Amino acid sequence: MARCIAVASGKGGVGRTSLAFNLGVALSLFGEEVVMLDMDLVMANMDVITGLLNPEVTLHDVLVRDKSIEECVYEMNYGIRVVPTGMHFETLKNINTNYISWNKIINEIADYGNIFMLDLPAGIDSNILEALPADTEIILVTNSTMPSVADALKLRILLNEMNLDILGFVLNMWYEDNFLLSPQEIESLLEIPMISIIPYDREMDRALALGRSVVEINNTSPTSNAIMQLAADILGKDYRPVEPDKQSILNRIKKFVGMLPE
Repeated sequence: MARCIAVASGKGGVGRTSLAFNLGVALSLFGEEVVMLDMDLVMANMDVITGLLNPEVTLHDVLVRDKSIEECVYEMNYGIRVVPTGMHFETLKNINTNYISWNKIINEIADYGNIFMLDLPAGIDSNILEALPADTEIILVTNSTMPSVADALKLRILLNEMNLDILGFVLNMWYEDNFLLSPQEIESLLEIPMISIIPYDREMDRALALGRSVVEINNTSPTSNAIMQLAADILGKDYRPVEPDKQSILNRIKKFVGMLPE
């Protein structure tokens, strides 16, 4: 049976979609068959982040133009599949989110993977939350700022009231600053376990610009190691952080100054 993991945030701009994408790639590197489903029908970004620009068929087309969901599943070179939402604003007015069966959509593409990463829209949308598969596991994403933590708390309260399963929260793009809330303070406020701290890392910006995953372009970066560790924890597997090859760097310097033969 496929496992559904939803990535949610109370506020936009906390890196939810980029985390969902990179976590999906990390899970695939552990041998899982991952399908990424962007559930934001208005401000979707999964296609942009994955480098899947101008896909021929999107979820909008499936919902209003009688296209099949199978036409909307794209295999990427990271070993994952992506279901893009698209940016067809002219079709959006014809979509009633109250009548979308996400369960039906997932069931129709169930053969494409064993883990479905669901990228939820930011904020509180009870229509989306109520439509999630019953066994969905939710990861709450926040930053250390007061607004993002406050919105995460509102969302956590709603999720608890709806009896939805929260795996915990991820403190994303974290860096130490006396004016920001500490990880311990955030955990105390949200009253759910912190399952990962993803440090702020310019390598993530570089990966986003290239339309690729940070775990691909630099597997030794702190962010890459943190995301791989999170994937391992979700799967109950072991992971050993990848360290930079300092010996190789030293040897290159030695060759440059003539201390080692070419």
